[in-house]
Amino acid sequence: MKQHPFTKPSAIATKRGKTMKGKILLAFVLSVAVVALATPPFGVLLNHIVAMGTTSEDIKEELHVASTDAAAEDQEWRLHLWTHGASDFYVQQLVLAPGGYSGWHTHPGLLVGTVVSGAIDFYDENCQKRSFTEGQVFTETTQVHAIKNPGTVNTTLSIAYLIKHSEPRRIEAVAPGCASSTGIP
Repeated sequence: MKQHPFTKPSAIATKRGKTMKGKILLAFVLSVAVVALATPPFGVLLNHIVAMGTTSEDIKEELHVASTDAAAEDQEWRLHLWTHGASDFYVQQLVLAPGGYSGWHTHPGLLVGTVVSGAIDFYDENCQKRSFTEGQVFTETTQVHAIKNPGTVNTTLSIAYLIKHSEPRRIEAVAPGCASSTGIP
């Protein structure tokens, strides 16, 4: 009995199916590899979202604040904050144990944090270290980075995020080649 031409898969359709399966398999393997190479946080004692909100509108704020001190070196303070599209805002309290670290990651927006107590070492994608102590402010962005508590006491951070709407606050990243020099895998 002769098979109908529409019931037998053509060589082209079979090849396309194999190619699509291959692409799906490759995407899966690569995503597993990134997750496997990412460094999870260690020593996080508290990770609490204190507040969150969303704006569906663009943010366009430009501020100029004149100095009230005529002898001040810098007479004007400026802020330019522009977003395009919806944004999410979070306030977080984070406590890191001595030796604890964030793991290598990025953010889909801007993080502004302050050290409430203790200290952190901030490492950029080139493993350049900047240290911050109680009362100091640091920022994190879309560049690969990690933080570590170098001290012998818990470090408490207060953090604000302004990120692209519906994106995760944190995106795992592969550790840079220089990571072993930081003590963060």
